[in-house]
Amino acid sequence: MSELDKFDLKLLAELEQDARQTFSQMAKRLKTSQQVISYRIKSLENRNIVGGYYAIINITKLGYTSYRTMLRLSNIDEQKHREIIAYLMKHPNVLWLVDCGGRWDLLVNFMAKNIIQYQSILREFRTAFPEQIQNYDVLTTVEIIYFGRDYFTKKEREIKPLPRLGGEFETVTLDRTNLQILDLLSEHARMPATEIGQKIGISPNTVMLRIKDMRKQGIIQGFKPLIRLENTPYSGYKALIKFQNITENKEKEIINFLSSNVNVVGVIRLVGLWDFEIEFEVQTKEQMLKITRIIRDQFKDIIKEFEIIPLYHEYKYNFFPRDLLMAH
Repeated sequence: MSELDKFDLKLLAELEQDARQTFSQMAKRLKTSQQVISYRIKSLENRNIVGGYYAIINITKLGYTSYRTMLRLSNIDEQKHREIIAYLMKHPNVLWLVDCGGRWDLLVNFMAKNIIQYQSILREFRTAFPEQIQNYDVLTTVEIIYFGRDYFTKKEREIKPLPRLGGEFETVTLDRTNLQILDLLSEHARMPATEIGQKIGISPNTVMLRIKDMRKQGIIQGFKPLIRLENTPYSGYKALIKFQNITENKEKEIINFLSSNVNVVGVIRLVGLWDFEIEFEVQTKEQMLKITRIIRDQFKDIIKEFEIIPLYHEYKYNFFPRDLLMAH
């Protein structure tokens, strides 16, 4: 585990705000030189605190839904675990992949156009590892609301527009060039427009205009660093909630309440065995217990069941369903 000094935290907060910022923009905001920014970002990457950069793409606008698949594994040795991870890392429809604790061993988000495509993806996966997949639960993602990691530098969250994915959105049809741009940004959010242009045969100016346009349309919701929490003093947790007597106003109330806590990084509205998911990042187990007690106490009239899942290693964050590009 690496210690993070004040400047590391400020730099991580800048990358959280917009991972596509240039060194000169960050240098200006942090009142230092571009050389210092470049050196310190390299240091965060070399210490494996930052494992890459990704674009937050609103997959709902592309006609996709995210299916959270919680997996319990059996007959699993190191080799088999590596094979499962390699299979999911290569899969064009895996959005998110993480090792976890509690009742489940792996959490995977698959992106599919509909339940039929998801069923087919899941069947292929289960056929590839028939002995290893002991049990699974599926939760359909309705909406993801990102609060962000204000806890790096703040005690209180500042009010700002939040990236929201899902909900009710018109789907859009993108041409192959825009899909290629999204494909590159999905795992290389800091790639310069010149390099993107070279790879797909268009001018840097066209790249910038197209990115700007996709941001305006709400297809691209932001750019983030992939932070390896296990190499920092922080740990990640998911809390799953089953509601009772829930109303739209009560749901808004719980979302507002959670958004005011800097350690809560996001919430997800779900359909399935659970209705709601909270993601938070803390420095100690005590802090985690305190947050969950406050939530359970504050909303005891609507919380029927509550389960905590510790998160360990995030392997993948890719909001671009690559099968979309294969179809073009």
